[in-house]
Amino acid sequence: RIVGQSGAMAAGRPVPPEELESVPTVELLNELKRRHKLLSHPPARVALLGPPCVGKRMQAEAFRRAFGICRVSGADLMAAANSAANSAGSLDERAVSALTGLLERPQCRRGFVLEGFPTTAVQAQRLQEALERQGKGPLEDVIFLDAEEDSLLERCRGRMIHEPSGRLYHEQFKPPIEAGVDDFTGDALTKPAHADVDFKKRLAKYQEDSALLKAFYERAGLKREVSAAEGADIVASACAEALKKR
Repeated sequence: RIVGQSGAMAAGRPVPPEELESVPTVELLNELKRRHKLLSHPPARVALLGPPCVGKRMQAEAFRRAFGICRVSGADLMAAANSAANSAGSLDERAVSALTGLLERPQCRRGFVLEGFPTTAVQAQRLQEALERQGKGPLEDVIFLDAEEDSLLERCRGRMIHEPSGRLYHEQFKPPIEAGVDDFTGDALTKPAHADVDFKKRLAKYQEDSALLKAFYERAGLKREVSAAEGADIVASACAEALKKR
């Protein structure tokens, strides 16, 4: 239930007392313990990259909760850049500008995880320069998730989402407790639209752009490669281990 309180909190409004009163004491205490434990973790500034359907969003959420940092989606940044098409600057410059604005939020004070951004070496360079200007500190780790094409395609086909919260599930790798419904609310889950042809185009684009992007971050000593072939919990553990290789 606590997950369901995120709407008011994300908007900067306090949760109504009557809603907090409805949360079992055990759940409140567990959440307090989780947040207190986060204080012992150092700040983190991470980018989580990879091909379509590799599980970037799911792992970015795991990072957000594990480190008490904010999650910023590359898709949201590009949408913001496109909506500001009449503003000065290139699409990449507008996306980076949107990011620097989001990083000023209170939930980003301990760091951030970028989900699917940057996607090109040019974006990576602009991001590095923008973080330096903002004084936020540079990226510390850039994790590249990867899996075989057949596995990626299977993940695309099996994805499910709880639309109101954005919680993700997968028929095989992260199934809900009860088939077809959200674990927390009991709402029906939906399956995002998928077309194999579109997937292959996006995969080809990623493969084209990622070679230079990996080289950029390898030169900077930030590149970490993690196999995403296993289930979500195993991949999350592998990502955590990758951070220890700084």
